[in-house]
Amino acid sequence: MSVLPPRSANRVWAVVSGDRSRQVLTCGAAAAQVLLPTFYGPRFRREDAPPNVIQPAPYAFTVWFPIFASSIAYAVHQARGPARTRDVWRRAGWPLAGAFAATGLWAPLVRSGRFWGAQAALAAIAVLAETGRRRTARAEMGGELSAAEVAAAAPAAGMLAAWGQAACGVNLASMLVAKGIVPAGPRAATIGVALLAGLGTLGARAVAGPDRATASSRFYAGTLLWAFAGVMVGQRRRSPSAAAAAACAAVTMLVAGMRER
Repeated sequence: MSVLPPRSANRVWAVVSGDRSRQVLTCGAAAAQVLLPTFYGPRFRREDAPPNVIQPAPYAFTVWFPIFASSIAYAVHQARGPARTRDVWRRAGWPLAGAFAATGLWAPLVRSGRFWGAQAALAAIAVLAETGRRRTARAEMGGELSAAEVAAAAPAAGMLAAWGQAACGVNLASMLVAKGIVPAGPRAATIGVALLAGLGTLGARAVAGPDRATASSRFYAGTLLWAFAGVMVGQRRRSPSAAAAAACAAVTMLVAGMRER
């Protein structure tokens, strides 16, 4: 009877246990991402609400429904059948699991008044989901993913990355004003415009980059455009400069995308 050498056996066990840990973490974090904001989300009285610097219109937050649904679908997919040991999910799965976990942590952090901690959670969502999105997009470009795998992973990765970046920018603008770092008024509007311009640049790079034709990038671009449209509607009367900046960011993305066709 042949057995693996001790080093090889240890390596195999490490890989298998790592896969199981990732699968369990992904499923648990995807569930927490839905449940914690739903049942333990922040509740602000009108006088305690954070400053509205570049907040989108309320309807824009319905984007969380497809984000939650696609995240659950991806979590189930990566924990079943051959997908459990796929190398692509070893590369992209850990950052996506981290992004799901950070999304779940955000709600109790805000509820308990740990606002800078909540901002850090949003930054983690933006960075980790974008890392997962890019790795998923590279796998798409390399032909590593079947149509079913693309359908399972691309919406979650693309939408969460885009909305995480938008939420990070919107919340940062509110935090800077709320903490008195930036005074309300023209300076706050300038910060909001600058953050929207930065988001537009990120979106333009996505639609003009080498992975622009992937489903992950298309979901990313579509979600950013949704965010910009929400800011345009939400700020059109309160802050015309913010609404105009959101419109310019959207146009920048669209022009960049058309140039690459």
